[in-house]
Amino acid sequence: MLRTLLLLLVLSFPLAFSLPDQSQSCVTNMNIPFTGYKIEYQLNLQRFEGSYHLLYCNDNKLLYDVNLNNSIPWTLPINFSSLSSENSNTLVLARRKSFALRSIPIFMPNTLIGSLYYGEGLDNIQFKPLNNTSTLQSIPLLASNIFRNWVELNYKLNFIYHVPILTTPGVDSKRFNFGFFESNKIENNWNKYISIQEEYNYNYDSRVFIRHAIDNALGHVSLMINGSKLLRWKFNQINLSGKETAIADKIWWKFILLSRVMKEDVFSNMIRKFDSFFRY
Repeated sequence: MLRTLLLLLVLSFPLAFSLPDQSQSCVTNMNIPFTGYKIEYQLNLQRFEGSYHLLYCNDNKLLYDVNLNNSIPWTLPINFSSLSSENSNTLVLARRKSFALRSIPIFMPNTLIGSLYYGEGLDNIQFKPLNNTSTLQSIPLLASNIFRNWVELNYKLNFIYHVPILTTPGVDSKRFNFGFFESNKIENNWNKYISIQEEYNYNYDSRVFIRHAIDNALGHVSLMINGSKLLRWKFNQINLSGKETAIADKIWWKFILLSRVMKEDVFSNMIRKFDSFFRY
């Protein structure tokens, strides 16, 4: 285990010390500050435990980091504050029909995945799914580029990988502007087909579809890992700890390893194939 961590330190040294804190997760462009929300997966290699996090950034600085635990709570209110009066900090995330069945949030970069809802309609709400008649404001949730993951060496000398998953468009976005968010305009109804409760109709047994998709995708990734002696060794070294780990942790670790040895265009092609397995 120690040899693995030392090897990772050598490979990741430039990234680990490129910024003094976790604000690196907020940086899309050093010259254009980002303000908005992001969702990322954080994997602690010392414990080999991962969790999803909702971040709020302002001018490339991390202000809030909410631990969502081992899954993204789609359709459920997420509160940044323990004070019930601070309703402006309550958000709801929902996906498009094409992605609502996906248990592993791996998407093609810049794809419109869903919507982030906010507004006075969340006042005094209990932590349960909202109905589709709730009147809220919303902004797009776009897929981030997971190839641009980075490693942090925290104050406990633990390696923590940060994998970007979703982001809202910010002032750095070249694809959207703030006027685009006004989805109540007739010519700008980008979220017309997004259900805040993700109530969609499917004409087949979705469980069978997802099971086959997962098997195909994981088989493809495992073949790539096993084809490299170095990657196979690094993956097996983590597993030597003897701890039972979640499937998601193993999957993300495989993608992290592949992102370290592949060129970005090759990695993107792999993600495209993975995405196609789950596409409805």
